[in-house]
Amino acid sequence: MPAHPIRCGLIGYGLSGRVFHAPFVTLLEAFKLQAVMTRDGQSVLDRYPDARIESTSEALFAADDIDLIIITAPNHLHFSLAQAALNAGKDVVLEKPAVTRLADMESLSLLAKTRGKVLSVYQNRRFDGDFLQLEKLVSGGSLGQLKHLDSRFDRFRPTPQQRWREQPGEGTGIFWDLGPHLMDQALALLGPPIALQASLQTLREGGQTTDWFEVELDYAGTKVVLGSTPFEAGPMRRFNARFTEGSWQCWGLDPQEEALRADQMPWHSGYPDAGTSQQASRHQLSGEGAVVSTDDAPEPGHYRHYYHGLAQAINTGSPPPVSLHDACALIYGLELAEQSSQLGKRLNWDYPGG
Repeated sequence: MPAHPIRCGLIGYGLSGRVFHAPFVTLLEAFKLQAVMTRDGQSVLDRYPDARIESTSEALFAADDIDLIIITAPNHLHFSLAQAALNAGKDVVLEKPAVTRLADMESLSLLAKTRGKVLSVYQNRRFDGDFLQLEKLVSGGSLGQLKHLDSRFDRFRPTPQQRWREQPGEGTGIFWDLGPHLMDQALALLGPPIALQASLQTLREGGQTTDWFEVELDYAGTKVVLGSTPFEAGPMRRFNARFTEGSWQCWGLDPQEEALRADQMPWHSGYPDAGTSQQASRHQLSGEGAVVSTDDAPEPGHYRHYYHGLAQAINTGSPPPVSLHDACALIYGLELAEQSSQLGKRLNWDYPGG
């Protein structure tokens, strides 16, 4: 057993730090939220009165009572912060996207291996209930072989907002915000594709960054289409999975994010019932040749499983919940999609396997 919990230094207390990280390192006994670097210290102390507030990342890197650095800063700062944290002898969690250049991700991976530290990217959508159910359908074969998958993350945001993600810059725009979720899920589900073709567009009046995208992934005998639009005012069909013996359709998002945004913490009773439940249906070929339709909504997932796996990796040396190869392959795929859109052509996937 470790002598003490893994003591965490959190960089940033915006949406990501407040909703997706601080609650789960507080929930699990394997961790302790030791310090937070933020300009909004009172918000931290209102919920986590035992946390220390720091004004610089350097203070976290230099602290002897910090074991793990969790980076939720703007995307363009990820590489330099992670590099400094690893050089200071800390384990590191990077909010997605980890970086926006493959060379940077490979450099960090090599540094982590050289220093003997754990580096992992927070791909929390692997632990959404809908994706976990889709994984079971694909691996279990109850609907036959997957042939065509639509995976979408649509919103109704027809007017650009004044925030850093929608300003010109490195790693901004909806593709680098939601693309990492969708592509990581596809790679985790099916592995690397043969090729991809992408279209990244700015459709909103006054938009300054990509706000619409579609990426087609070609597999042997299977087609996957990833996409996002800011103009979906109706129900969002998150997944439409077509198999040789039926199909599965799922609407809405795993309720965890909505619950967390509403301040329902994972230690509260009923979590995440403050979020809207998803709806899903299964359409399956019966023995008589007819298609039978049934409700098949997924159970909510739980993001604690990411941090549970991370604690195991730090304390026992087991594989982290997102491997370094997975992190590199994802950045390769996102860069390849950008190139495909710029060139207007299908590009082969040439990144080596893990």
